[in-house]
Parts: sequence; structure tokens; C-alpha cells
Amino acid sequence: MFMAFTISSVTQLTKDTYQYTFKLPGNSSLGLRLGQHIVLRGVVNGLEVQRAYTPITPVNAEGFFEVLIKCYKTGLMSQYIKSWKTEDTIFWRGPFGGFPYTANQYGELLMLTSGTGIAPMLPIIQYITENEDDETFVTLVGCFRTFENIYMKALLQEQSRFWNIRTFYVLSQEQSLKNLPWSFQDTTHLGRINENLIKSMVNSCRRQPFVLVCGSVTFNEDMEKCLKAIGFEKESYFIF
Repeated sequence: MFMAFTISSVTQLTKDTYQYTFKLPGNSSLGLRLGQHIVLRGVVNGLEVQRAYTPITPVNAEGFFEVLIKCYKTGLMSQYIKSWKTEDTIFWRGPFGGFPYTANQYGELLMLTSGTGIAPMLPIIQYITENEDDETFVTLVGCFRTFENIYMKALLQEQSRFWNIRTFYVLSQEQSLKNLPWSFQDTTHLGRINENLIKSMVNSCRRQPFVLVCGSVTFNEDMEKCLKAIGFEKESYFIF
């Protein structure tokens, strides 16, 4: 069943990506488990469209939830989302899916993401850093076109200050590392993520990693091929 939620704020992160905050009654929470998504319903030109999104807020967030959405030039859902403004009522249902996780279940999580595929990783990272007893290492690899396209920079920088969290970036259209702030230069690779880079990341992990993958269909397929090529079994990775 779809339920109505009100938009409390809209923040433009890049020229085509927005962070939407929705109100929850009182101090209630969505009650999601890690990695779960919710489904958005919209109506455009009399046609109903639905699409799944993973909230980027911690699973225990109270009174609100946030989603990261990229709008495309074409597509019915993007047309609908572009019309949103503060105080609009939007319909969601769920939750669905999820990544079953308990503290210290894995020695290290290697997260391979592309664009808004970073969304399900953020609650997992925050879940780990908020739990003093969870000593899981995390290596996040975020793939974007340019430095300006990196989402949630402040949050990622904040999380990477924890002793067990590392963040790396792969920028496909950036021309020079010298154009980046110095704090990003040592953790950024130019070009596209490939088998050799993934192998290097795996070898740099402090413990044998379990791999999480989230991006476009093509990205997910490419990452799975690379993981299999370097010896990962199906039980050693999870694709959102």
C-alpha cells in the first residue's frame, strides 16, 4: 500500500541530481533494514510509473528520511520528479529487498559504486561507525564522471575520518588530479574502473573483503565479470 509523505526540503547536489528530505510523523522512523529500498509512484500524462530508491539516511533516523535522485532528460519518472517542490505530497511504499548484515559479520566490506549507486552504502557505513563494537573495515570506491559529480562529499569525508573507513574515487572525465583539492588527490584515480584497479583495491584491503556492488545494470554486470575474473565466488559478493 502506498503512503503519503511530505517533502520538507529539496537540495540540488549537481546539475541533474537532487537530495529530497521527507517528513515522518513525530519521532517515527521508516523502520528499514540495511540496504532496503522503497518504491515511488508517480503519474505523468495519465500514466502511472514506479521506481525503487534506497534512502540514504541511517536506518535509525527519526522524523525524516532522505533520498538521492538523478533526473534524466528523458523518462516519465524524471519528468514527474522535476516538478517536485517543498510541501508536495509524494507516495511511497515498501520496504523491499535488503542486505542482511550483523556487526563484525565480515572482516572488511569493499563497496564498488557508480553514481547514485552510492545510496545503499551510506546507511551501512553509518551503521558501522555508530556502533563502537563493530570493527568491520570498509573500503568505498565511488565512480563518477568528474569531481563536481561526487555526491555527499562532506558526509564521505566525515566518515573516512574513522579508523576503519577508507574512501576512494574513480573519475572518468577529470583531466588532472591537480585540479582536485589536495585532500582528494591521493585517493582518486583517473579513468574508468577495471579489473586491474579492482584487484589492486582487493589487495590493499586489510582483511579478506566481502564485496558490495551498486550502479547501473551495465556497471553491475561489468563489476561481476571483473570479480569472477580475479577469483571471487558468488558467495563473496552482493549486487544491489
